[in-house]
Amino acid sequence: MKKKERKQNMGRKGRTFLSIVGMAALHSLLIGVQVMAAPQDGSAIIESGFDVVYTIIAAIVSAVGSLLLLWGLFGWAQALNTQDGGAQSMAFKRIASGLVACMGPQLIPLIQAGFSR
Repeated sequence: MKKKERKQNMGRKGRTFLSIVGMAALHSLLIGVQVMAAPQDGSAIIESGFDVVYTIIAAIVSAVGSLLLLWGLFGWAQALNTQDGGAQSMAFKRIASGLVACMGPQLIPLIQAGFSR
């Protein structure tokens, strides 16, 4: 019984030793990593690139929101004819989500301005 326990302890010690050696080797590789960062005067280029991406995403979100809004309005008009409560509820949900998606890109700069104070 003692030999089996010693063998298990030696296995744990060996794994611990190998993990420490492995971490030391990885640490020695990461010490000399160079970071290519833009200088302070070059940050306008990066910000303008992100502004373009934000503008494209905002346009897509607004377009999808207007489609949802129209779909909800037409669904609501049809649901008024049938007096179907479930269809009216679904139409109101589509209208609300369409309004949120349409106004979302305009609300984000206001929220950012509130957090930057």
